[in-house]
Amino acid sequence: MFYLGVLIVMVIAAACAIPTLISLRNRREVARLKQRYRKLTFASPKLADEALRLQIVRLKNMAPGRSEQWYLERVIRELERGRMHHRHQAE
Repeated sequence: MFYLGVLIVMVIAAACAIPTLISLRNRREVARLKQRYRKLTFASPKLADEALRLQIVRLKNMAPGRSEQWYLERVIRELERGRMHHRHQAE
């Protein structure tokens, strides 16, 4: 009976820990994406953060209900695609 109680406590602890671990991983990924955006813009961190905020607001109006990570990935993808487009035009 004791082992069953210990097992139940361990299962409950694991069930509580999993969402926390996922949240931490998501926050790290969001921070990594924001840093990548800052590097791609070559702007000061303050200007880059404001530009990113405005682009996310635009995307939230176009595609509401997505995760912050989704919006960041989309902004970065658009920025990179725009750069590739300008490179090909210059050639």
